[in-house]
Amino acid sequence: MQKIMENFELLLTLAVLICFIFYLIDSKGYLKERRYLLKTFKGGAETDADRNRYAMRLTQAMQNGGISRKLRPAYDAAQAHINNRQPLSGQELHWAAHPVYPKEKFIEFFSGMFWILFIIWLVRSFLWEPFQIPSASMEPTLQNGDFILTSKYSYGLRLPVTHHKILPIGDVKRGDVVVFRYPPNPKINYIKRIVAVGGDKIVFSNGQIAVNGELVPLADADISRFGHDNGQRYIVANETLNGKSHQIQFNQNPMFRMNAARQAHSSQPFMFQDSSEITVPEGHYFAMGDNRDDSVDSRFWGFVPEANIVGKALFIWLNSDCIMGKGHCNRIGKSIP
Repeated sequence: MQKIMENFELLLTLAVLICFIFYLIDSKGYLKERRYLLKTFKGGAETDADRNRYAMRLTQAMQNGGISRKLRPAYDAAQAHINNRQPLSGQELHWAAHPVYPKEKFIEFFSGMFWILFIIWLVRSFLWEPFQIPSASMEPTLQNGDFILTSKYSYGLRLPVTHHKILPIGDVKRGDVVVFRYPPNPKINYIKRIVAVGGDKIVFSNGQIAVNGELVPLADADISRFGHDNGQRYIVANETLNGKSHQIQFNQNPMFRMNAARQAHSSQPFMFQDSSEITVPEGHYFAMGDNRDDSVDSRFWGFVPEANIVGKALFIWLNSDCIMGKGHCNRIGKSIP
């Protein structure tokens, strides 16, 4: 299942292309014939050749699955009218509107799926895409089990699979919550907050960041909240980036800070040491989780290339706890600051 989800975009694109081929085959073959017969018989302009073609369709319908009790009167009437060269109408033309040959049914099934899959592909590739939050790295803003909707067009339109940008629209800004392809493994999607953009100089110290020499302000700190690790208390504070406020949390005790993230990513060194300044390269971003002590982010694996950006997180549309009757239903519809 994980492999399917990692390659879902490619698989969906291939499915659309395959169904489109069947749609073209159907449009030039069986569908064209059905439309012709319907138009001809309804207009009363059928020829003997048309009657013979329809008679063959009636025979095939009987041989391949039979005729339902509901349609049997219409079938018998159609047979009689064809034999007597009388006009057909209503349900007597049912077999001109529906596939009857096995090959025709096979082609029509995939042809009929084309528009459904195409609309899904179009919306998912260029407009919006849903994601599920898999961890606590973005708490308190996003919780494990939240389902969010992401705008695919906020930062420009990209081709699916190749991810080549074809239409620039907007720029990623500090403070944006962004879904991106994880740089060490682009098949995996990550969600973090962008705290610095290309050209910025950033310093991270004691749970607080400074961008271009200016300390990012924290306000309304609350130490009453318990975290997840052995009853350790977290400081929950309001952080302001690019004029927009959001909540972050970090461990009250400096000795325990980053322990969870370091254990989760022990195979890779901590790249961004406390109090050291680092410059973000142009065309890249520095991303961090709002749960500053339990987030594996740019401090471990480096910068996010602009080409890896998927979209901007908009709002929460579902929560797994709500589905299971465990609460948190009030999170549904909440916008992401």
